Amino acid sequence: MTAVAPDCQGFFDADHYQRQLAAPVPDPLGHFRAQGDRRGLDPSPYFSTRHYKALYPEWQAGGAPTALDDFLARDGAGQWRSPHPLFDPAAYLRLYPDVAAAGLSPAGHFARHGDSEGRNPSDRFDARFYRQRYLRLTDSCAFAHYIAAGLAAGHLPKPDPRSAAQSAGAAAQAVARLSRPILLGVHDAQEAGTPLLVRDMATLLMKRGHAPLFVLRDGGPLVPELGRLGPVFVLADGWDAAGLVTGIGPGVPALVHSAEAASIARATAQAGLPTALMIHEMRGYLTARGLLPDLIAAQSAGARLIASFPRMATALAPDLGPLAVEPPGAALPPAPLSAFRRWHRLRAGRALYVGAGLADHRKGFDLFLQAAQGIHAQHADAIFVWLGAMTAWSQPLADQAMGDGLPLILPGFVTDSLACYAAASAYLLTSRQDPGPTTLIHAAATGTPFVGYGADIGLRGVVDPLGKFVACDDRAGFVAAALAFARAETPATRRKRRAMLRPYLDMERYLDALLSLVPNPS
Repeated sequence: MTAVAPDCQGFFDADHYQRQLAAPVPDPLGHFRAQGDRRGLDPSPYFSTRHYKALYPEWQAGGAPTALDDFLARDGAGQWRSPHPLFDPAAYLRLYPDVAAAGLSPAGHFARHGDSEGRNPSDRFDARFYRQRYLRLTDSCAFAHYIAAGLAAGHLPKPDPRSAAQSAGAAAQAVARLSRPILLGVHDAQEAGTPLLVRDMATLLMKRGHAPLFVLRDGGPLVPELGRLGPVFVLADGWDAAGLVTGIGPGVPALVHSAEAASIARATAQAGLPTALMIHEMRGYLTARGLLPDLIAAQSAGARLIASFPRMATALAPDLGPLAVEPPGAALPPAPLSAFRRWHRLRAGRALYVGAGLADHRKGFDLFLQAAQGIHAQHADAIFVWLGAMTAWSQPLADQAMGDGLPLILPGFVTDSLACYAAASAYLLTSRQDPGPTTLIHAAATGTPFVGYGADIGLRGVVDPLGKFVACDDRAGFVAAALAFARAETPATRRKRRAMLRPYLDMERYLDALLSLVPNPS
């Protein structure tokens, strides 16, 4: 029997192995072969030593020095064995006929490709559920995350369906512990605009003596933070929506954010909860996602629909009739003084241009790079920052741009983004479609002007004095406007811009307006 190959065919992960040790070792693979296998340690998320030895007690019959050696040798000979309690070779081949047709090792395919592709190792683990419930939008390898962190944190490997009665009972028990409860609904808990808005609203409600509870369609990394503010029910876990709202009881006001969560608003309205549904998406997005029927159903059930900006209300009037309009408030993210100093040191007197959001096609990350290259051609010492996670589409574009010499900084999602905005010469709004980017509000709150393409942007006509919109195909005009702001900005113009923005930073005003649109808010 041959020893484990150096790459272990995807079944040895040094970082995963080291996390099981009390202290790091210089040769993780050697340590595993000498001690780890005997101690029952796992060489990767995809191989459980104890599971394999228990399931195949004859594993040493062929002289294999480790259980992993035995597995790899048999796998290479076409003997498909289970390397992990959650991996079923027969189920994997049944779920993915392409793997079976190619004659590939099911376990090998999953470890090397399937997990990153979002495939399920068996019927006992739902990768799509786990990704939407617990991971960030840009995260992959749901199974590896579950084994490395999720299992210990109590994460579910797949939905756990509850009946309407069970859901009602759990909700009633949660509400019984709350004084002046109020339901906040949202589509997910990603670190993005609408979920962050809901979090900030919940914090303000608590200061006013209300007790928030949350109903989410999907999860995300903000769930633990929301859980510190009130009970959280994630429908993707298996809760029955109608049962939940029945248990919450009529009379509890429901503020539901995002058309993506319209089904929650429909359920709360049907159950007698006074419901307001805030629409934060543009008409084009709603049409593309097929969400208009959900909005119509929620409205028919009795939910009050509210548009975030006049452009939204005008575009939706043919389908939904006249809508109330309430521009959202925005709470500024905290940023310590040290962060402001750090960004100003990094800038070192140079012009700094910033963009923000998930770096996808809708946010126009490619247009941001084109603008940056145009600016850099005329202003060689300028630097550029994108605040937000890269995607599989945008990362190669960024790598190419940096390889071509563009001074681009990619810090990812940062909690002290306000400090970066304060150091910027201009915010580059390159979105092809955006309901009302909170990031633009945060930038303007520091006095930083914006340059934006005149695309399907909800804030057009509302924040125009804070910067400049140019025609969508006018790339030269976009670059010229950004350079002009960098040259002309003074402390006085920044102070004026901050003063103009103050009404948009009033979360108290926004919350009062929403509560006035649902009866009996207390």
